[in-house]
Amino acid sequence: MGSYTNLPDSNSIYRNSFPSIGKIIPNKLEIHIKKMVLITENGLEIETEFSSKNVDILAFGNNVPGITSLSQIPKGKYKSIQLILDSDQGKAEINGESFGFQLSTGTCIEIKAQFEVLTGLTSILKINFDLSQLQYLISGNSFTLPNQIAALTKSTFDLPYTPGILILKLRNPIKDFESKKVGIKEIDLILEKHSFLGILPFVSEETNVDSETAELIGLDRTYFLLFESKVDLLQVNFALANQPEIEWVTTNTKAVTDTVPSDPEANTGCFFCNKFQTAYLTAINAYNGWNITTGSPGVKIAVIDTGIDDTHPDLVGKIIQNRSFEPAICYHFGIFPYECVTHSAVSRPLFNGANGWDHGTHVAGTIGATTNNGVGIAGITWLNPIISISVFYPTPSNKPTSSDRLVAYGILEAVNVGAKVINLSLGGDAYEYCQWACFVRVFTYSLSRDAVRYADMKRVTIVASSGNDGKRISAYPGTAEYTGVYPASYSEVISVGNLDSSLSFTKKLGSSNYGKVDISAPGTSIISTSTNGNYVFKTGTSMAAPMVSGLAALILSVDSNYHPKDVLKAICSKATPLTQTGNPDTDREYFGCGRINIGATLTALVPPPLRPNIISDCGAIDQIHCPAGRWFLPWDFQFVASGGTPPYNWTYEGGGLPTNSWLDSNSG
Repeated sequence: MGSYTNLPDSNSIYRNSFPSIGKIIPNKLEIHIKKMVLITENGLEIETEFSSKNVDILAFGNNVPGITSLSQIPKGKYKSIQLILDSDQGKAEINGESFGFQLSTGTCIEIKAQFEVLTGLTSILKINFDLSQLQYLISGNSFTLPNQIAALTKSTFDLPYTPGILILKLRNPIKDFESKKVGIKEIDLILEKHSFLGILPFVSEETNVDSETAELIGLDRTYFLLFESKVDLLQVNFALANQPEIEWVTTNTKAVTDTVPSDPEANTGCFFCNKFQTAYLTAINAYNGWNITTGSPGVKIAVIDTGIDDTHPDLVGKIIQNRSFEPAICYHFGIFPYECVTHSAVSRPLFNGANGWDHGTHVAGTIGATTNNGVGIAGITWLNPIISISVFYPTPSNKPTSSDRLVAYGILEAVNVGAKVINLSLGGDAYEYCQWACFVRVFTYSLSRDAVRYADMKRVTIVASSGNDGKRISAYPGTAEYTGVYPASYSEVISVGNLDSSLSFTKKLGSSNYGKVDISAPGTSIISTSTNGNYVFKTGTSMAAPMVSGLAALILSVDSNYHPKDVLKAICSKATPLTQTGNPDTDREYFGCGRINIGATLTALVPPPLRPNIISDCGAIDQIHCPAGRWFLPWDFQFVASGGTPPYNWTYEGGGLPTNSWLDSNSG
């Protein structure tokens, strides 16, 4: 019998530290699920489809692993769920190496959870594993879960989208707008069968968009379809999807922040912030970059997130508070409830740092914490204002979540209030729901896709986190094998991967997605601002993205005319190449064009001025021009004269000498 080493719980993802404490934490624990069986209170077994076969149980509770249609399950009360596996053997991965993994429960994992199925609803099953007793068997070089722990700690039915609303884009705008009709016979007949309440246009005073650009993208042809909350939206989605007058129709899919789940971060007075920051600031060559520019007040960065605590000592005076976007209950015709959007006057976190509500504050600190103030940390930019736009609302457990519609509103708002860079450290997968065959995609982010296109046409640079599932992601619109993660998968968005701090930021962190990745930056154990004046460490592509947003703002501070594609081109032209696999194509998927290099990028944009070539022949001296800005050009020139009676007295005419310059009037 081999010896065991107990591992921290499933939320301990500080993988960069495990060698020093003698613990081995896998990047992935994968099992293969054959089917799912629901057990009624009377013992009846109901088999149902489970869309995700290969499941990483480390990420099982943090992402949507599978979808099951409740409309295909008999109405009633259920007492448990069984996950039937093909085998009790699984696969563990650590930094690309595979290990054996065994479930001591055998091929059946039973979830003791009572729930009720209501006819007409479609939902997903979200499950959390308790991995507090996950053990590594040294002699067998494998992982195992003991019998008494191999159970699921939580089972709830939770929708991956907002009930009661579909988002529709027509090929032509509605001419004679009626609140309960689209005006296309075939579509109206479908809606009448599904408790349809009404239709609302997306473009309104709420969006305040430029009408010409909105028409080019088709925002004027985008509408919200309202239904009673009990309606199975997937059935309606499928019925509408193949109508020729419809460009696309989708649910209002949820989105989450892109932070790797971790132990509660230790608050710190930041006595050692400089020590922790030096490593990644050196890796990205920030210090040399600041010799070129520290930013410009005219280039604003919008952080669309959970809100920003602008009372933090390192953020005071740096944050522009903007209105927030939150869901609320409105009433159609004063009778029928539906989800609408409301606002708060400012976008501060709804709660303190618990459950991730300090996420936006952490992102803001990385971008632009006050520098040279003797407090805390240094931001990538020093002078660029940060606009706070909150698009997250609390779940029943107070965890932040958002949706396609709220993110789209946030993007349009950022453009309207003058942002030149938008940071989106958030996202979600696009899922396919299969009835008989996967011909129709439903859980997409089509509305935020059009909002991204609008921002791009307005020459706003968008940076997003690539996600923390450790999987290959595809560019929009995705493939049957590899879905996208949005908004990072859109071609107009700069997608950012996360580099591991334990390897001097030269390797991809195991949880960082790959594939559609444009550039990489440090995102592991990053210290930044939190709520209540604290500083915390966080890990994830959410932490890598703001470093790229900061660099984008510095580039635009040098030349505000750069198009978003030019910004990415400038970043990639001087990025530090990285290799991990030895295969250039795979390395490209891992890192994009490499690791950001702030100093080299900015130096290439602002080459040093040429030294003046001055000729003296006792006549007129050529006019000398010194460029304005941060440049100090050391220059020493000896004027020569002949004739007359020395010594000579030298004088200058017209204005005066530049600052830090002098003329020695003595001569020999």
